[in-house]
Amino acid sequence: MFKKTILAVTVLAGLSATAAQAHDMPPPPPGPGFHGGWRAHHGLEVLAGLKLTPAQHKQIHAILAAARKDKRADWKQEGALHEQIRDLLLTPGPVDRAKLTSLTQQVEALHQAAIDSRLDVAVKIHDILTPEQLADAKAREDKIRSLHEQLDELTAPPPPPPPAKGAPKEDGEE
Repeated sequence: MFKKTILAVTVLAGLSATAAQAHDMPPPPPGPGFHGGWRAHHGLEVLAGLKLTPAQHKQIHAILAAARKDKRADWKQEGALHEQIRDLLLTPGPVDRAKLTSLTQQVEALHQAAIDSRLDVAVKIHDILTPEQLADAKAREDKIRSLHEQLDELTAPPPPPPPAKGAPKEDGEE
């Protein structure tokens, strides 16, 4: 029994140490063909690699926590609107276009509010960073953009071969 307790404590200690290290470590690099993800979609990849002070970390964490606070209600509202749109489109008979337009306008308003919120967060984070950090982030962003363009060029499908002389023409060609 004592050996099992020691083993359990050792395993838990190792896991907690690993979790503490992982908290401070950057995320692993993405797999091939992956141009971003959640962080990229929300503009936080700019912060990766920047040397932030503890005060900056704390301020940015507070900004992000405040921005996340009421998102669940917005997601539920958008889900309910999409459900109403599906119900409207699946009801027999003519579609009530006015109601459909109203629902889609409500969805668009939620999307616009989300965009405005993300821009507000970005401006607040911008205001926390020093000019040197912003220059470093800009240089990193330019390099990432260039690498993405190179990757897209390398992975683009080849152009179709020109038609051979004397080959029969396809429908619609003259």
